[in-house]
Amino acid sequence: MFKSWHNILFFMGVLLSTPFPAQGDGKTRLIKIKQAESLSFDKSRTNAQILRGNVICEHEGALLYCDTAYLYDEENKMEATGHVLITKGDSIRVTGEKLFYDGKTKMASLHNNVKCVEKDMTLTTNMLTFDVANSIANYFDGGTLVNKQNTLVSKNGHYYSSGKEASFHYDVVLTNPDYKMNCDTLRYKVNTRTSYFLGPSIIISKSDYIYCENGWYDTDKEKAQFSKNALLVTTQQKLRGDSLYYDRKLKVGRAFRNVTLVDTSQKSIIYGDYIEYREKNSEAMVTKKAIYARVVENDTLFIGADTLYHKDLDSVNNFLNAYHHVRLFKKDLQAVCDSATLNTKDSLIQLFKSPVMWSHRAQATAKYIKVDIGKEQIKGFTLDGKAFFIQLADSLIPDRYNQLTGKTIVGIIARDSIRKTTILGNAEALYFVKNDKKFVGLNRTKAPEIVMWMKNGDLARVTMKSKTEGTVDPINDVDIANAKLPGFNWQLEKRPKSKKDLHPQKLSGAEGSGAASKK
Repeated sequence: MFKSWHNILFFMGVLLSTPFPAQGDGKTRLIKIKQAESLSFDKSRTNAQILRGNVICEHEGALLYCDTAYLYDEENKMEATGHVLITKGDSIRVTGEKLFYDGKTKMASLHNNVKCVEKDMTLTTNMLTFDVANSIANYFDGGTLVNKQNTLVSKNGHYYSSGKEASFHYDVVLTNPDYKMNCDTLRYKVNTRTSYFLGPSIIISKSDYIYCENGWYDTDKEKAQFSKNALLVTTQQKLRGDSLYYDRKLKVGRAFRNVTLVDTSQKSIIYGDYIEYREKNSEAMVTKKAIYARVVENDTLFIGADTLYHKDLDSVNNFLNAYHHVRLFKKDLQAVCDSATLNTKDSLIQLFKSPVMWSHRAQATAKYIKVDIGKEQIKGFTLDGKAFFIQLADSLIPDRYNQLTGKTIVGIIARDSIRKTTILGNAEALYFVKNDKKFVGLNRTKAPEIVMWMKNGDLARVTMKSKTEGTVDPINDVDIANAKLPGFNWQLEKRPKSKKDLHPQKLSGAEGSGAASKK
């Protein structure tokens, strides 16, 4: 995308530095007359020789053609008008309507419709100056560089031959069939073939959009870095960071500090302080306070972890892996575990390694937890292996818990609340019975399968399969503190209370999540 810049900027140096080369022996040579149809001299009017008709002069190896020239021998200066042409060798031609040249200071300026041509490249401007002594060429009234594929336009342009560096300022626009760039200042070092963007810069191509306020591009190695509010936008994603690094050959990008990767097709965002993006496989690895956010049910689901791996499966679906100290937060759903996956194709979140999940007054644990987040809203969950479901029986009365346990528990969620739970395999339930909103007893039940229906967060109905074993104890006879099934573990201190808890600050001598919650 950027490689053709080298041709344009190198041409700027070759073209502008050659018409009047620096003096080789340290002495000033006079401008020589090689041809003219007439020569006149009128000292009463001017101290210059007046040359007219097919004028040709020579200085320091460059030939100058014009219709009329005023040659000042004492000052070693020249003024030329009409079809001005300067040539150097066989390939370089500089034309204009007026020329002022000082042979002593080696300062030249061309005016009006100035055009410089070298092979397939052309520079046009209304005024061009060149300091031969310091090898500096400038234009200040707007200029355009054109070759077969590129057009560069700027208000000011400068070339420093000694340092092999070119710079363009104010309203710089570089147009190529594959992209268009707008910037405030563009500098180019010929020896290293590296371009530098200074000030707000925009690069637009058919497949992406880049914005930065500082950056560089190495045309040989095809590596670039964009900084200060750097932004890369593709058809499906937006990548932002304090600094963006891109290797065009490897198709690998890296972003540093305050990084965001937006997936517009899935309405998701990844945050972090470091991201590595591989364009070929459309995959990204994010670390340092990594957070994934996705819109679900007009709300946002946040997933925080030490490391996030994101991959586009196709143009619509993507896949997410979360590793170590994983935390989920949504207003009606929270969870912690050490590993998790999200697949938008089947709309499933899977939690591994000591997962704990919360929803309103309920907590769920198992060896493995699966949540069906659906395309628009959360549909349900599955607890597999030592499944344990706990619900605070009444939000106003602590220490009273409805409990379910079994091999597997399947829950159905509708309108942000659990509506039905089914316990499969060695099902066991302990729940408080209400009558007119008052607790009247405690039910202990065992069965092959138990189904419970909820309404407004409260237990509404319970059904069981055959071979049921159960008792109901009057509430006055219940030891509330010990009314718990084996394996009961209420872990409220681990529950994320907001998205700020996705990366809690770890405290010495205590688990970060627990200490932060208790603080």
